[in-house]
Amino acid sequence: MNEIANIGKMFPQFATHDCTFKCKKHGEVKGYYFETSGEKEYVCPMCEEEARKAEKEAEIARQAEYLRRQRYDTYRERNIEPEYWEKELKDYIPQTPEQEKALAAVNDMIVKKSGKVILLGSNGVGKTFLGSMAVKALGGKILSVYEITTMIRQSYSVKAERTELEIVQDLASIPMLVIDEMGRTKGSDAELNWLSYILDKRHTRNLPFMILTNTHLSRDCPKKGCDSCFERFVNNDVLSRLRENSKIMTIKAPDYRARN
Repeated sequence: MNEIANIGKMFPQFATHDCTFKCKKHGEVKGYYFETSGEKEYVCPMCEEEARKAEKEAEIARQAEYLRRQRYDTYRERNIEPEYWEKELKDYIPQTPEQEKALAAVNDMIVKKSGKVILLGSNGVGKTFLGSMAVKALGGKILSVYEITTMIRQSYSVKAERTELEIVQDLASIPMLVIDEMGRTKGSDAELNWLSYILDKRHTRNLPFMILTNTHLSRDCPKKGCDSCFERFVNNDVLSRLRENSKIMTIKAPDYRARN
């Protein structure tokens, strides 16, 4: 009311007058009125307060929506799938000892902002979930081998905005890198070359990374060696780096997606 009273002093035609009247919502109240075009406009202080409160809540909601959209834009830039946007690391509920170890390894990586974690296992055991949470916490990107390979192929076009070297240098420098779906492609020489370069640089710079794969280690292969062995998709340079201070674990658990 103070603002309106001040306006009334400056412009007499808007002067306010204290009064008691019956508000449609709150019944008999002590409020005020002012006259416009010869008619009295009554103002209920409780209605005023409710309107201010509603506007404040609306502004808070607008700010929350703005921040939510900004957060979602960040997740898109990091290539995190929408199903993980509202998830947190605490939402990963281990069902097996292997999942507990994987969760602990990723949490340790997030806390230390360094390390190498290689997660093997079938679909639906939570590998991408954990990788996405690491990227949410540390920044960087989660990319499948196919996506990286496609980006590099596109760099060969005359219309390309970035060269192959610029792409791999970027992936070797971002705060966190998760390479998903290792083993989905054939593991060509070109693929092994960029993989070796990126992982070597990240190792030298003490930057964290994760590799997620549906393959298995050759030591666990029932055939004692097959096309699905993890070692088939990496060369000796990469294996050498992965043997240094890496946490390599196979997750055995029921398919989480099958339970939902």
